[in-house]
Amino acid sequence: MIRRPELLAVVFLSTLLLFPTLLLAAGSSGFENASYSAKTLAQANAVVARPEDPSTVSFNPAGLLELPGIQTNLGLEGLDFRVFHRNQVTGDHNQNTGKLLLIPSFYLTANPGDSLDNRVAFGLAVNSPFGLSTKFPSIGMGRYTGYKNYLKMVATTLSGAAKVNDKLSLGAGATNYWAYKYGQILNYPNANILGIPGTRDGKALLDTNGFGWGWNFGILAKPSPKHRLGATFRSKADVDVHGHVVIDDLVGGAAQGYDTFPHFESGAHSQLHLPQNFTLAYAYEPSEKWAAEFDMGLTGWHILKQQDYDFDRNNATLRGLGTIPRDYEDTWSFHLGGHRRVSDRVDLLGGFFFYQAAAPKKHVDNYLPDAHRYGWTFGTSYKLNDRATLDLAYLFILYGTRHISNPQIPAKGGENIDGRYTSILHGGMVSFTYRFDFPGGPKSIEKKPAGIEVPAAKAIITQ
Repeated sequence: MIRRPELLAVVFLSTLLLFPTLLLAAGSSGFENASYSAKTLAQANAVVARPEDPSTVSFNPAGLLELPGIQTNLGLEGLDFRVFHRNQVTGDHNQNTGKLLLIPSFYLTANPGDSLDNRVAFGLAVNSPFGLSTKFPSIGMGRYTGYKNYLKMVATTLSGAAKVNDKLSLGAGATNYWAYKYGQILNYPNANILGIPGTRDGKALLDTNGFGWGWNFGILAKPSPKHRLGATFRSKADVDVHGHVVIDDLVGGAAQGYDTFPHFESGAHSQLHLPQNFTLAYAYEPSEKWAAEFDMGLTGWHILKQQDYDFDRNNATLRGLGTIPRDYEDTWSFHLGGHRRVSDRVDLLGGFFFYQAAAPKKHVDNYLPDAHRYGWTFGTSYKLNDRATLDLAYLFILYGTRHISNPQIPAKGGENIDGRYTSILHGGMVSFTYRFDFPGGPKSIEKKPAGIEVPAAKAIITQ
C-alpha cells in the first residue's frame, strides 16, 4: 500500500502533467531539452551506460532490463533563463523578461522477470525533449524578430528491450512528437516594407501545431563487473505543423500585396526538423558505493537549414518574411558524472557537461541566442523506504559570450540586433520513483519471515 506522503506526491505531479507550461532548451544544444529525471540531470546526463531509473525509456531503452518489477517516475523541472544583450554601437542594453518555466515528465517501466525468463522488458515515457520559450519587451531589440517565441512539445515514447545474453541487452522504441503550440508574436514592420520612416508598426501572430514520428535504439554491454558500455541512437524526425498567421494594423496593405487590410489572416504551414543523435558511453563501477561515467554525443543539427512557411493566401512580402535562414551545424557534447553513496539511504550526485553551439554567428538572433554551454550539476537521491525514492537536482549553465552579426534582420524589419549576447540559466528538478511487484512474478522486495535472524542462521550453517 502506498503511504499518504507518497500518494500525495503521485497525485500532485500527475496533475502537473495535465498542464504542461513553458519549455526551454536546457542542458543541450539548439532547442533540445535533455533533462530526463532529477537523478540523470544531477549526473550531467552521463547515465547512458548506467540506467538507474525509469527515464532510461528515453535515453537508452536497453536499460529497461536493469529495472525489476514495475517502476514509475514522476518529475518536475523548473528553469530560470536570462539573456543579456549589448548593442556595441549605441551602447544600449536589453534583456529578456524573466519567468519560471516548468517542465513535467512521466515514465513507466515493466519487467516481467521470471515470467518471461528475465529476457524482455517494456517502457512508456511522456516528456518534453525539445522546447523553447523566450520573451522580450515588445518595444525592444526583438520587436521585429519575435518578442515572444515558443515551442511547446510533448513526446510519447513506447519502447522495449531484449536480453541477448548476460552481458548484452538491446532496446528500441518509437516516439510521437506533438508540437501543440509553435510560433511567435512580433511587431509588423510597415515602415521598413513601405520605405516610409515614421509609419506605425502593425502586429503579427504566428501560431501552429502538429505531429511527427521518430525512433531510438540502444545497446547496453557489461563486459566485466566493474565496467559498462552503452550506445544509443535517436533518429531525426519531421514534425508537420499547420495553423494560421494574423496581421493587424497593416498600413498601405495593397502596396504590400495583401488582399485584405488593415486585418489579414491566412493558413500557415511548415515543417519542424528535429535532429538525430548518437551517443557513446563508458562507466566504471568499482563498488556499490560509487560510480563514474563519461559520455560523448554527436547531434545532427545540420538538418535545420532554414525555417520556411507556406501560406494559403500568399504574396511576395509574406514569402520574404516567412523564410528564416538557420544553417545550423552538427554539435558535439561531452558529459562527466557519477554518484557516491554516503549511507544506506542517501546518494550524492554530481557532474559537468559541455555542448557546442548549433547556430552560426551570422544567423543567431534573440529567438534562440545559441552559444557554447558549460553546465554544472549536483543533487541527491534519498531512499524513503524499500520502494520509494526522492531525487533532487540543481543545474547551472553558463553560456559563452557571442558577438553577433546577422545581416538578415535589418533587411526585414529595419532593426539591428547585432551586439554581444551573454546568457545564464538556473534550474532545479525533483523526481519521485515508486517500485511495484510485477503481478504473478517474484517479489522485488523480499521480506524476512518474523522471528528469523538471517545472519545467525547463516553462521550456524557455516560452522
